[in-house]
Amino acid sequence: MTNRRLDHAASMPTTDSDSVSVAPVPSAAPAVFAGAVVARAAIGSLDVGLADCAGWGSLHADEQAWAADHAPRRAREFVAGRVALRAALSAAGFDGQAPCVPGEQGRPHLPAGFTASITHKDGAALAIARRGASRTLGIDSEVVGPRERLAIAAKVLTAGERLRWDGAWSTLLERFSLKEAIYKALHPHVPRYIGFDEADIADDRTIKMTLRGGEGPFSLVGWWWWEGPPGTSRRLVSICEARPA
Repeated sequence: MTNRRLDHAASMPTTDSDSVSVAPVPSAAPAVFAGAVVARAAIGSLDVGLADCAGWGSLHADEQAWAADHAPRRAREFVAGRVALRAALSAAGFDGQAPCVPGEQGRPHLPAGFTASITHKDGAALAIARRGASRTLGIDSEVVGPRERLAIAAKVLTAGERLRWDGAWSTLLERFSLKEAIYKALHPHVPRYIGFDEADIADDRTIKMTLRGGEGPFSLVGWWWWEGPPGTSRRLVSICEARPA
Protein backbone atom coordinates (compact mmCIF):
# COMPACT_ATOMS: atom_id res chain seq x y z
CA MET A 1 0.00 0.00 0.00
CA THR A 2 1.39 3.38 -0.98
CA ASN A 3 2.20 5.68 1.91
CA ARG A 4 1.72 9.33 0.87
CA ARG A 5 4.58 10.49 3.05
CA LEU A 6 5.92 14.00 3.48
CA ASP A 7 9.53 14.35 1.89
CA HIS A 8 4.43 7.71 24.54
CA ALA A 9 3.76 7.64 27.30
CA ALA A 10 2.17 4.26 27.98
CA SER A 11 -0.21 3.03 30.64
CA MET A 12 2.13 0.11 31.40
CA PRO A 13 5.91 -0.18 31.56
CA THR A 14 7.60 -0.41 28.18
CA THR A 15 9.32 -3.71 27.33
CA ASP A 16 12.64 -3.26 25.52
CA SER A 17 15.15 -5.51 23.80
CA ASP A 18 18.22 -4.64 21.78
CA SER A 19 16.23 -4.27 18.59
CA VAL A 20 12.65 -3.34 19.44
CA SER A 21 10.41 -1.82 22.12
CA VAL A 22 6.76 -2.65 22.74
CA ALA A 23 4.17 -0.72 24.73
CA PRO A 24 0.39 -0.48 24.96
CA VAL A 25 -1.40 2.34 23.18
CA PRO A 26 -1.36 5.36 25.57
CA SER A 27 -4.09 5.19 28.19
CA ALA A 28 -5.49 8.56 27.06
CA ALA A 29 -6.61 7.00 23.77
CA PRO A 30 -10.28 6.01 23.29
CA ALA A 31 -11.39 2.69 24.72
CA VAL A 32 -11.73 1.11 21.24
CA PHE A 33 -7.92 0.82 21.16
CA ALA A 34 -7.82 -1.37 24.26
CA GLY A 35 -5.61 -4.38 23.69
CA ALA A 36 -3.61 -2.75 20.90
CA VAL A 37 0.16 -2.51 21.25
CA VAL A 38 2.70 -0.32 19.46
CA ALA A 39 6.20 -1.58 18.70
CA ARG A 40 9.09 0.39 17.26
CA ALA A 41 12.47 -0.44 15.81
CA ALA A 42 15.34 1.66 14.51
CA ILE A 43 15.97 1.63 10.76
CA GLY A 44 19.44 0.31 10.07
CA SER A 45 22.14 2.51 8.60
CA LEU A 46 23.28 1.96 5.03
CA ASP A 47 26.76 1.53 6.49
CA VAL A 48 25.62 -1.67 8.23
CA GLY A 49 25.24 -4.92 6.35
CA LEU A 50 21.66 -6.05 5.92
CA ALA A 51 22.18 -9.23 7.96
CA ASP A 52 23.72 -7.09 10.71
CA CYS A 53 20.64 -4.88 11.09
CA ALA A 54 19.06 -5.14 14.53
CA GLY A 55 16.40 -7.82 14.65
CA TRP A 56 17.41 -9.53 11.39
CA GLY A 57 17.47 -12.92 13.08
CA SER A 58 13.87 -12.52 14.27
CA LEU A 59 12.54 -12.38 10.70
CA HIS A 60 11.03 -15.29 8.79
CA ALA A 61 13.24 -16.67 6.00
CA ASP A 62 10.76 -15.38 3.38
CA GLU A 63 11.00 -11.88 4.87
CA GLN A 64 14.79 -12.01 4.80
CA ALA A 65 14.67 -13.11 1.16
CA TRP A 66 12.31 -10.23 0.27
CA ALA A 67 14.65 -7.71 1.91
CA ALA A 68 17.73 -9.13 0.19
CA ASP A 69 16.03 -8.70 -3.20
CA HIS A 70 15.40 -4.96 -2.83
CA ALA A 71 17.37 -1.72 -2.89
CA PRO A 72 19.43 -1.04 0.27
CA ARG A 73 17.32 1.80 1.70
CA ARG A 74 14.01 0.05 1.02
CA ALA A 75 15.42 -3.19 2.42
CA ARG A 76 16.43 -1.58 5.71
CA GLU A 77 13.05 0.09 6.10
CA PHE A 78 11.41 -3.26 5.43
CA VAL A 79 13.57 -5.05 8.01
CA ALA A 80 12.82 -2.48 10.73
CA GLY A 81 9.13 -2.52 9.83
CA ARG A 82 8.91 -6.31 10.02
CA VAL A 83 10.89 -6.40 13.26
CA ALA A 84 8.37 -3.96 14.76
CA LEU A 85 5.41 -5.78 13.21
CA ARG A 86 6.52 -9.17 14.52
CA ALA A 87 7.08 -7.74 18.00
CA ALA A 88 3.63 -6.13 18.05
CA LEU A 89 1.93 -9.26 16.72
CA SER A 90 3.81 -11.44 19.21
CA ALA A 91 2.62 -9.24 22.07
CA ALA A 92 -0.92 -9.75 20.72
CA GLY A 93 -0.52 -13.55 20.70
CA PHE A 94 0.94 -14.43 17.27
CA ASP A 95 3.14 -17.56 17.28
CA GLY A 96 5.50 -16.10 14.66
CA GLN A 97 5.37 -19.07 12.28
CA ALA A 98 3.98 -17.40 9.15
CA PRO A 99 5.81 -14.79 7.04
CA CYS A 100 4.40 -11.26 6.77
CA VAL A 101 5.55 -10.34 3.27
CA PRO A 102 3.98 -7.54 1.20
CA GLY A 103 0.73 -8.37 -0.52
CA GLU A 104 -1.85 -6.38 -2.45
CA GLN A 105 -0.73 -2.74 -2.89
CA GLY A 106 2.06 -3.32 -0.36
CA ARG A 107 -0.17 -4.18 2.60
CA PRO A 108 1.53 -6.94 4.62
CA HIS A 109 0.07 -10.43 4.69
CA LEU A 110 -1.07 -10.90 8.28
CA PRO A 111 -1.74 -14.07 10.26
CA ALA A 112 -5.41 -15.02 10.45
CA GLY A 113 -7.24 -13.44 13.35
CA PHE A 114 -5.03 -10.36 13.73
CA THR A 115 -5.02 -6.75 12.55
CA ALA A 116 -1.86 -4.68 12.21
CA SER A 117 -0.27 -1.75 10.39
CA ILE A 118 3.24 -0.37 9.84
CA THR A 119 4.79 3.06 9.27
CA HIS A 120 8.34 4.32 8.63
CA LYS A 121 9.64 7.83 9.25
CA ASP A 122 12.95 9.52 10.09
CA GLY A 123 14.95 6.56 11.27
CA ALA A 124 12.18 4.62 13.03
CA ALA A 125 9.60 2.02 12.04
CA LEU A 126 6.44 1.63 14.13
CA ALA A 127 3.78 -1.06 14.06
CA ILE A 128 0.43 -1.44 15.80
CA ALA A 129 -1.28 -4.81 16.27
CA ARG A 130 -4.17 -6.46 18.07
CA ARG A 131 -5.97 -9.78 18.03
CA GLY A 132 -9.20 -9.72 16.00
CA ALA A 133 -9.52 -8.96 12.29
CA SER A 134 -12.90 -7.27 11.89
CA ARG A 135 -11.90 -4.00 13.62
CA THR A 136 -8.88 -3.04 11.56
CA LEU A 137 -6.07 -0.73 12.64
CA GLY A 138 -3.90 1.83 10.87
CA ILE A 139 -0.84 3.74 12.09
CA ASP A 140 1.20 6.68 10.80
CA SER A 141 4.16 8.60 12.19
CA GLU A 142 5.49 12.01 11.16
CA VAL A 143 8.28 14.27 12.40
CA VAL A 144 7.99 18.08 12.56
CA GLY A 145 11.08 18.56 10.40
CA PRO A 146 13.17 21.66 9.66
CA ARG A 147 10.57 23.53 7.61
CA GLU A 148 6.83 24.12 7.66
CA ARG A 149 5.15 22.95 4.47
CA LEU A 150 1.94 24.92 4.86
CA ALA A 151 1.21 24.88 1.12
CA ILE A 152 0.13 21.23 1.36
CA ALA A 153 -3.02 22.41 3.16
CA ALA A 154 -4.67 22.90 -0.24
CA LYS A 155 -4.21 19.19 -0.96
CA VAL A 156 -4.62 17.69 2.51
CA LEU A 157 -7.56 19.63 3.99
CA THR A 158 -11.17 19.65 2.88
CA ALA A 159 -12.94 22.99 2.45
CA GLY A 160 -14.47 22.61 5.90
CA GLU A 161 -11.14 21.75 7.48
CA ARG A 162 -9.50 24.81 5.89
CA LEU A 163 -12.17 27.01 7.47
CA ARG A 164 -11.46 25.49 10.89
CA TRP A 165 -7.68 25.34 10.55
CA ASP A 166 -5.70 27.64 12.83
CA GLY A 167 -2.84 27.98 10.35
CA ALA A 168 -0.32 26.07 12.47
CA TRP A 169 2.00 23.47 10.95
CA SER A 170 1.44 21.12 13.90
CA THR A 171 -2.34 20.98 13.40
CA LEU A 172 -1.95 20.53 9.65
CA LEU A 173 0.46 17.67 10.30
CA GLU A 174 -2.07 16.09 12.68
CA ARG A 175 -4.72 16.02 9.94
CA PHE A 176 -2.27 14.73 7.35
CA SER A 177 -1.04 11.97 9.65
CA LEU A 178 -4.46 10.83 10.82
CA LYS A 179 -5.65 10.65 7.21
CA GLU A 180 -2.71 8.36 6.46
CA ALA A 181 -3.75 6.14 9.39
CA ILE A 182 -7.38 6.20 8.17
CA TYR A 183 -6.25 5.08 4.72
CA LYS A 184 -4.39 2.11 6.20
CA ALA A 185 -7.19 1.15 8.60
CA LEU A 186 -9.75 1.18 5.79
CA HIS A 187 -7.62 -0.58 3.21
CA PRO A 188 -8.68 -4.14 4.18
CA HIS A 189 -12.30 -3.01 3.62
CA VAL A 190 -11.71 -0.53 0.76
CA PRO A 191 -8.67 -1.80 -1.18
CA ARG A 192 -8.04 1.32 -3.26
CA TYR A 193 -6.41 4.71 -2.96
CA ILE A 194 -8.48 6.96 -0.69
CA GLY A 195 -8.04 10.67 -1.32
CA PHE A 196 -7.44 13.25 1.38
CA ASP A 197 -10.75 14.90 0.48
CA GLU A 198 -12.69 11.72 1.34
CA ALA A 199 -12.03 12.22 5.08
CA ASP A 200 -12.96 15.27 7.15
CA ILE A 201 -11.50 15.49 10.66
CA ALA A 202 -13.13 17.73 13.27
CA ASP A 203 -11.19 19.50 16.02
CA ASP A 204 -12.30 16.80 18.48
CA ARG A 205 -10.84 14.14 16.08
CA THR A 206 -14.26 12.94 14.96
CA ILE A 207 -13.96 11.47 11.46
CA LYS A 208 -16.54 11.91 8.70
CA MET A 209 -15.98 9.82 5.57
CA THR A 210 -17.40 10.60 2.13
CA LEU A 211 -16.13 7.68 0.07
CA ARG A 212 -16.39 8.26 -3.68
CA GLY A 213 -17.18 4.64 -4.39
CA GLY A 214 -20.09 4.59 -1.97
CA GLU A 215 -18.38 1.98 0.20
CA GLY A 216 -19.47 1.50 3.77
CA PRO A 217 -20.77 2.78 6.02
CA PHE A 218 -17.87 2.43 8.43
CA SER A 219 -17.33 3.48 12.01
CA LEU A 220 -13.92 5.12 12.46
CA VAL A 221 -12.14 6.31 15.57
CA GLY A 222 -8.87 8.22 15.35
CA TRP A 223 -6.29 9.38 17.86
CA TRP A 224 -2.87 11.02 17.83
CA TRP A 225 -0.18 11.89 20.34
CA TRP A 226 3.09 13.79 20.32
CA GLU A 227 6.42 12.47 21.57
CA GLY A 228 9.49 14.43 22.65
CA PRO A 229 10.14 18.10 23.45
CA PRO A 230 9.21 20.91 21.04
CA GLY A 231 11.57 21.11 18.10
CA THR A 232 12.22 19.75 14.64
CA SER A 233 12.66 16.17 15.87
CA ARG A 234 9.34 16.03 17.74
CA ARG A 235 7.39 12.95 16.58
CA LEU A 236 3.66 12.59 15.95
CA VAL A 237 1.99 9.17 16.07
CA SER A 238 -1.54 8.70 14.70
CA ILE A 239 -3.74 5.61 14.92
CA CYS A 240 -7.17 4.71 13.58
CA GLU A 241 -9.64 1.88 14.02
CA ALA A 242 -12.15 1.08 11.27
CA ARG A 243 -15.06 -1.35 11.32
CA PRO A 244 -18.19 -1.87 9.23
CA ALA A 245 -21.03 0.10 10.82
